[in-house]
Amino acid sequence: MIVSNKFSKSYKNQSVIKESNFVIKGNKISFLMGANGSGKTTTIKCLMDMEKHFGYFLFNGKKINQVKDQCLVIWDDCPFYTNISGFANLCIFGENKKSNTQIKEIASKYLDYNILKSKVKTYSYGQKKKLALILVEILEPKYLIMDEISNGLDYDMVRDLQKSLKCWSSTMTILLTGHQFSFYNDIIDDLFVFKDKEIVLLKEDFSRSGVLLEDIYDEEIY
Repeated sequence: MIVSNKFSKSYKNQSVIKESNFVIKGNKISFLMGANGSGKTTTIKCLMDMEKHFGYFLFNGKKINQVKDQCLVIWDDCPFYTNISGFANLCIFGENKKSNTQIKEIASKYLDYNILKSKVKTYSYGQKKKLALILVEILEPKYLIMDEISNGLDYDMVRDLQKSLKCWSSTMTILLTGHQFSFYNDIIDDLFVFKDKEIVLLKEDFSRSGVLLEDIYDEEIY
């Protein structure tokens, strides 16, 4: 569980996110919806204490500096060391959580080993995304945050990722953002939206509601 207490963000005295109090439940998939530039990525950076902000966040009662090793953020641009192989990147970012044999076994579900042996600078956008997903299974974080994770993935991988997210949510607190709403409609538990620059919980148990994110976006944001 992640609790936001009086969180707000400003740049040069200009309010970007107004004071927001909300709870991201544990073992659930939460989705943060907003227009481009509304503050989704900024919110993630503030959660991880990468940007200064007002208010604070508690992760099961602890501050981010106490749980940072339990957090994993997968950004849209998936930064890796491009001049070394994908496998070498996994070994570095895997923080010795798994043996090389275990890493190979996990990675084989996502990428061919010949690709894993190649330098990341030769990877396509989608292959970099898959490399990032392998890290989730290696690190097994308690808190998983994904920004535009479905971008660049082929159809089969998208379907597999939906299943994986539901499985991961049994042990992880998951927060997602994105604009490919068809990917998220069937897997979201709690829906948060930006309303007048404030982050609010709009709907719980969203995937069972029969409502589509596309319709909510048109009604609440567009």
